[in-house]
Amino acid sequence: MSNWRTNRRVFYGWWLVAALFFVVLNTGGMGFYCFPVFVQSLIDEFGWSMTQISAGAALWAIVYGFSGPVIGVLIARFGVTKTMLAAACISSLTLVGYASMQKLWMLYAIMFGAGFAVAGTTLVPSQTTITNWFNKYRGRAMSLMMLGIGAGGFLLPPLNEFLIRSLGWRRTWLVAFGVTWVLVIPVIAIFVRTKPSDLGLLPDGEVSEEETTSAMSGLPVKQAVASLSFWLIFATYVLQLLGLSATNFHFVPFLIQEAQFTSQHAASFLGFTILCSIPGRLLFGWLADRWSPAVLLAIVGVLLACGPSQLEVLFIRMDLHDANLLWCYAVPYGLGIAGNAVVLPILVGRCFGELHFSKLMGLVMSGFAIGIIVGIPGAGKIFDSTGSYEIAFLVCIVAFLLSSVLVITIKPERHHAEFVSE
Repeated sequence: MSNWRTNRRVFYGWWLVAALFFVVLNTGGMGFYCFPVFVQSLIDEFGWSMTQISAGAALWAIVYGFSGPVIGVLIARFGVTKTMLAAACISSLTLVGYASMQKLWMLYAIMFGAGFAVAGTTLVPSQTTITNWFNKYRGRAMSLMMLGIGAGGFLLPPLNEFLIRSLGWRRTWLVAFGVTWVLVIPVIAIFVRTKPSDLGLLPDGEVSEEETTSAMSGLPVKQAVASLSFWLIFATYVLQLLGLSATNFHFVPFLIQEAQFTSQHAASFLGFTILCSIPGRLLFGWLADRWSPAVLLAIVGVLLACGPSQLEVLFIRMDLHDANLLWCYAVPYGLGIAGNAVVLPILVGRCFGELHFSKLMGLVMSGFAIGIIVGIPGAGKIFDSTGSYEIAFLVCIVAFLLSSVLVITIKPERHHAEFVSE
């Protein structure tokens, strides 16, 4: 092929990374970060309680997490492009649903569909694509793609808040619908391809079969799931998601109710924590091409533990009220968020290969739902029972540090001799 897709000057995989960056900026930014911006509008118009609305968000998280294995199977059967296009079309229907919402049951129905749609347009398909297209440069490619979700989380909530004030909340959802159909779906259709052999290319832009092989290899799914390495990865992910969900969800309420900070301070440092994760994704992507991903994920657990540790020591035990101390929380914890997002899929790929990556990553991603279900309500229950987040933060610290202990025992090359090719 002599067209622009096979131009050797710029490996097509890097164009693909740029396309996925744009897609997950929109789908991940809207799906993971923007719904809270609409909550007050729903309360004002319908009079729904926070408990009723939070139940919808919890339903979304459960569906998102348990959709991972389904998305993995769909990718293995139909490819990334068709799976993402179908999920993006479902996403567009949910956006219209949000805009036309009238009853509480409609919120729950829309959240159910949105959970599946976001799962089908974000992590599993994009991480599968990067794993297929890159080997030597997988860490850098994964971090650049994942940068899109961080950028979406930083840019889209304030943009949507501005649009709500300017256009109203219903029209803001319709703007998102228009962006999906005019930009996101065409980008997926034009640029996204499941593997380099679809365009007659090799991973990393190699130019000959002597340098690399185009055949994907990996451990069969049954063997992978039966291995200790898989369950160590799964346990690591559940523990880190438990701590992440509890800390992230309760960070603002803790600062306002227990640490006695203003809502402005709480919101500012929540945003800054997300901002810290953006360069952190680049750092961990660069390191993942040089260091063992198991070692990096262990470091991630320690960085994440620094977050609730600082809240516990400085604001509960020492009862300090200096907002500048929140920098001690935001920087290491933001880096930990970045590392969790970037390194986990690289570790799965290094351990089990790319042949069945989508199925295995989908199974691991089901741990998202488990972590959310345990972490958020568990921390809330502790606060309701004791009047403090102290025990909840201690549980998060233990979960993060235990994840480091578990993952450091994983040897990514342990099963390579058992790999089979397609």
